[in-house]
Amino acid sequence: MLATIKKLEINLLINYVAIIYAFSIPVSRAGIGIFSVLLFILWLIEGDFKDKFYFLKRNKLVISISMFVLYSFLSLVWSSEPVSGLNHLRKIFYLLPILVIATSIQKEFLPRILSAFLFGMLISEILSYGIFFEWWKFNDVLPNDPTPFMNHLQYAMFLSMSSLLLLNRFFFEKALKWKIFYFLYFLTVTSNLFLNGGRTGHVAFAVSIFVVGFANIKNKFLAFFSMLLLVVSIFYTAYHVSPVFKDRFDAGVSEANKLSNNAKDKYIGSFGIRLAVWKAGSEIIKKRPILGTGIGAEMKVLKEHIEKGHYDSALEKGFLVLSDTHYHNNYVQVTVGLGLIGLFLFLLIFYEIFKLDIEDKELSNLRYIFLAIYSISGLLELMFGPQFPLAFFALFVGLFIGFSKSKARLSSLA
Repeated sequence: MLATIKKLEINLLINYVAIIYAFSIPVSRAGIGIFSVLLFILWLIEGDFKDKFYFLKRNKLVISISMFVLYSFLSLVWSSEPVSGLNHLRKIFYLLPILVIATSIQKEFLPRILSAFLFGMLISEILSYGIFFEWWKFNDVLPNDPTPFMNHLQYAMFLSMSSLLLLNRFFFEKALKWKIFYFLYFLTVTSNLFLNGGRTGHVAFAVSIFVVGFANIKNKFLAFFSMLLLVVSIFYTAYHVSPVFKDRFDAGVSEANKLSNNAKDKYIGSFGIRLAVWKAGSEIIKKRPILGTGIGAEMKVLKEHIEKGHYDSALEKGFLVLSDTHYHNNYVQVTVGLGLIGLFLFLLIFYEIFKLDIEDKELSNLRYIFLAIYSISGLLELMFGPQFPLAFFALFVGLFIGFSKSKARLSSLA
């Protein structure tokens, strides 16, 4: 009896810690680390490993993530930089909350966890607006790039997800006063998105908003044109109101024109340099297509490729800036490091998220929104590696599994 009460108390504590964890994800690196550790320790203390393992081993999404992680560790065998690879793989730790949220969170707590994430985003947005309007200074962040806690590409992904989460919730809310609240909150988050310089987030938002429309409006013709009107209105207003968005949009058009005209300096600029790095990455992939370089060796091989490539000085300078970090693309990074086998396992994760059986319609829609935003954001930035995006991934994937787990357990016992 006492053991049962103790287990229930620990489970309740896990649920409340998960709420704090979700709140911390947009606002605190330290919070992400501390509460990830605390959640996992409490999960171990809670026990019930037989039931947990039984559920997890039958969940194809958990299996696909495990396969990708295990294959990443296996690649250290053929990596020329295994120490660097281990240093990179230690960040996999931030995926552990998936296990906790999927197996130990009570269903009534799942909406509260989502609300906690939105509240954390609200704090971040208030700081961002204050920085933009120069009401205060924060961590030396500049008004023309008001992202208080993470880089602007990561923050744009967070804002896009929050914005469309609110729009999706607007369609499901019955009370008029809350509908108005969610739509106004949607507009404030979207406004913050366009004060941000993360163009990938703008694209992810523009594409993913159609997912919201098609998922919630029965008449698909009406869904398409209503979302198109909303997107055009938002982008038009942002262009004429936000100097940050206008500068980034004009720079994007200029770079696109250089690429289409095959200009000599086409590979100069934010997107141009990325394109050149991806081109270099594709050449590396051709040499090691199946297994890749192994985790940890990706950037060393890129630098060696640059040195042998006889690039002009301007492009080489840009190359070296990027090659000190990563390939700024989830799919190129994975394929260079893990080959086509690794890319297949990585894409399998997204497929299994898509295939999850989620009865709750609002959350089922949110799963498709997440897939669109995360996969598009990964085209211009590494989102499966740095702390903030990994925690973002862990939170939502854990929630999606959590919302599907009751039905999965019932079917497994049938």
